[in-house]
Amino acid sequence: MNQKLSVAQLKSVARGQLLGRYGIAIGADVTANGIIVIVSLLCSALTTQNQTTAGAVIAFLITLLLDILSGIFLLGLARFYLNLVCSRPLSVMDVFYGFRHHTDKALITRALIVLMELIVMLPFLVCTAFYRARESSVLFLFSCITLVIGGILYVYIILLYSQAYYIMLDFPGYSTRQIMSTSRRIMKGNKGRLFYMVVTLIPYYLLAFLSCGIAMLWISPYMETSLTNFYLDLMHREYAV
Repeated sequence: MNQKLSVAQLKSVARGQLLGRYGIAIGADVTANGIIVIVSLLCSALTTQNQTTAGAVIAFLITLLLDILSGIFLLGLARFYLNLVCSRPLSVMDVFYGFRHHTDKALITRALIVLMELIVMLPFLVCTAFYRARESSVLFLFSCITLVIGGILYVYIILLYSQAYYIMLDFPGYSTRQIMSTSRRIMKGNKGRLFYMVVTLIPYYLLAFLSCGIAMLWISPYMETSLTNFYLDLMHREYAV
């Protein structure tokens, strides 16, 4: 019988795997996330100059586009951390893997996830827009209710498709539909465990806040390595004989 590794065990394994590799892991994270942040800031600086409704719409669409494009880097980071936990050769350049391989699937997968996230949060966005136009206690109440419901569904979607990029790498012949259906299947009965893992990392984020974000240089690789071990634990039990 294949026993699930506990969250504590997964995090303990991650700490051991990162020994002597924190430097290159930090380099990979800074490279991928740094590019995304810089591009986002540049786009934000260009769009905030236009305060009209059209400008707000353009800014929103640019944000969605950048979110979709980030799928390329998510695939690259998934490859980097799979290489790390499997003791394969590592390179910071792994984060650019998505520009050379599976680019279309990385973008389509991210676009579908972003679309689902947008749909579940749309009622909140609509209620908020009406509330800003005409403030009332009823609209404020509806905004709060739709925020809570939308937030729950948003987290559910993230958990449901959290394994998509790992699957894309392990099964390169899979279509986008197969990738997403496989993620749904292997996460059945495991969404609560993954959510609990993320919750246990909250104190580390508080530490990052107190250190003005500096601690995130070490926290992010630790989190990503733990999540990658979570995926391998799922697949080990899924295909074990």
